[in-house]
Amino acid sequence: MTIDQAALGSAVKAVVAAAHADDPAALYRAVMPPAGTDTPPAEVTTWFGSLLIHLALTAATASRLERGCPREAVSGWIGEVLGPLPTPALLRAADPDRIDHVEAVSSAADYSRCHEYTVDLIRVGLTEPDQAPDERGIEAHCAVTNDKKARITVIAMLGRLAVVADGRG
Repeated sequence: MTIDQAALGSAVKAVVAAAHADDPAALYRAVMPPAGTDTPPAEVTTWFGSLLIHLALTAATASRLERGCPREAVSGWIGEVLGPLPTPALLRAADPDRIDHVEAVSSAADYSRCHEYTVDLIRVGLTEPDQAPDERGIEAHCAVTNDKKARITVIAMLGRLAVVADGRG
């Protein structure tokens, strides 16, 4: 499958706009491949993989972090922009009648994992041109591409961290 670069660029802009507007419905529309639900599974994987890389590169550029900076610097920047990782207590407090302790612990762990994937994907964009990407970035890309729940969370996180070329974000 050859990715339509114009469609990919439009998708990146739409994801960034939807993430900044905190609009889940627009986010789900933005991530859809150009052919929608008619897209063959192999092409869907390629589409999401390409979208993740483009969003990570856009977020890396927006970060203004130095190439080759440590994971801690990237994680710190993400924390500054998105806020601290949610704790089970915070999640449970948001809706104590609906969210039990086990679900809160699981959700906090899932979000933490997505945070780590986001760090590793952004670090791919901060790799020096003469260096190979960190294996964790490659593993994160594969994991997120193949996990629907993690994929939409990481895409939303990258979208909120990114600023598109025209300065909107």
